Amino acid sequence: MRLKPLISLLAALLLSGWSAARAVEMPVPPPAGTAPGTPVPIQSFPLTRVVPKGEARAIAFFSYLYPDCASQGPVVARILEPPRHGTVTFAQTESFPRYAAGSPLAACSAKRAPGLRMTHETEENFEGLDTYRILIINPDGTAAEYDVKVWVR
Repeated sequence: MRLKPLISLLAALLLSGWSAARAVEMPVPPPAGTAPGTPVPIQSFPLTRVVPKGEARAIAFFSYLYPDCASQGPVVARILEPPRHGTVTFAQTESFPRYAAGSPLAACSAKRAPGLRMTHETEENFEGLDTYRILIINPDGTAAEYDVKVWVR
């Protein structure tokens, strides 16, 4: 029997074979006194990365895991505002999530997990700031928006 799901979202940077992540606990429960059926606003998080000029690089890895490190199911992404100076793609893959040592999911960092890799490819000869917004929808119906800033250098 599976343990009660721990609600978490994994965002991991994958650059040159190195990965780093930040686990984001979500969703925030509705405020006290909220009427049943009232929609709860979707949380928004900043995500900033640096990409070499003219290259495609993985920006983040999103996965939704149970405390036993098994996947709760596929994560779905939607592009809310596309990048102006490149393209963003998503691919289902496996990677090593990276949780902080104090996280209840810290043991999952040592195991490959299925998830969704987000890659940004800059347009040729562009150098500067590219921005876009995405929506990540988790298997349990929770979601988060990310305001992504990619510095192309």
